Amino acid sequence: MAMAHRPSESPTVNIKGGEGGPGGLGSGQAQGGAGGPGYGPTVNIGSATAYSRGGRNKYPTARHYHQLASPINFFLRQADISQMRVKGTGGWLPEDPVFKKWESGSGSTLWCHGIPGAGKTILVSMAVDHLSAKYRNNRDIGIAWIYLNHKEVESQTPSRLLAGLWRQLVLNRDIGSNAKELYQQHREKGTAPSLEEVVEVLHSSLKEFSKVFVIVDAMDEYSNESPTFQREILLQHLAEISSNVNLLITSRPNISPEPSSFPNLERLAQEDIQGYIDAQIKLSPLLRRHVQKQPMLQGEIHAKITSTVDGMFLLAKLHIASLSTKNSVGAV
Repeated sequence: MAMAHRPSESPTVNIKGGEGGPGGLGSGQAQGGAGGPGYGPTVNIGSATAYSRGGRNKYPTARHYHQLASPINFFLRQADISQMRVKGTGGWLPEDPVFKKWESGSGSTLWCHGIPGAGKTILVSMAVDHLSAKYRNNRDIGIAWIYLNHKEVESQTPSRLLAGLWRQLVLNRDIGSNAKELYQQHREKGTAPSLEEVVEVLHSSLKEFSKVFVIVDAMDEYSNESPTFQREILLQHLAEISSNVNLLITSRPNISPEPSSFPNLERLAQEDIQGYIDAQIKLSPLLRRHVQKQPMLQGEIHAKITSTVDGMFLLAKLHIASLSTKNSVGAV
């Protein structure tokens, strides 16, 4: 499609009201009367506001820059997980000594291990919400996050993921001349920025903040197989992005490369599972009725499930789902 063109001059086209009525009939040689005035609105169109229909916008918005750099939108994923999270879950996190030390530090890294189903993704959503709320009005603090998924490994390339961090950090900010120039170059060619170009733009944006929190969920779900070694590439760039970045990563234990040198947050709070159980009892008509008949039953459910699941949310969900189908107190 043709590009809309703005000429250097600014001609103005005036569109006035309708034509006046016909003049009156003359008498003899006399000339008829003048027509009546036209009525209706007058519209002035200057070249500064005129665009050719169907032309590509010569002046792209911030959204165009964001989408070219990374089509991945982690804002949507965060919103979905936050809505699913049981109210009160992860309430212990901001007060945890290890987390507090990480949050208050500069250039610190915290690695949170957990077996499958332990609730690591819920923990990440809690950390994002906590930091976003706490530093909402502080433009010197940046917050960005990544949710990795083994089903999306082809679309979640290292360059797109790092560009996704950049996309979050420059929201409602000037993206800078380097990013605009990069956009123009790749838009004309129909190409995407390279990993090196994305890293350069990301480094530039990080300099705008005194501190940046970067949170990455499920590093174990990111491929580290030959020949791409994507996990190793991503970890390398995350480790090198900037000295003002506090990095939090969650994963299953025993992944490669081994993060043995990082502090580890292994606490999977008992109170989170108890809160989940209470919420599910209220939502289940059968369980709610059983507990009303026998109030001691709720404590027994707590004790049985928490001692069995060993901190795993997934197992807790399976147990409570099974109990929700029981038709009698004795069956529970």
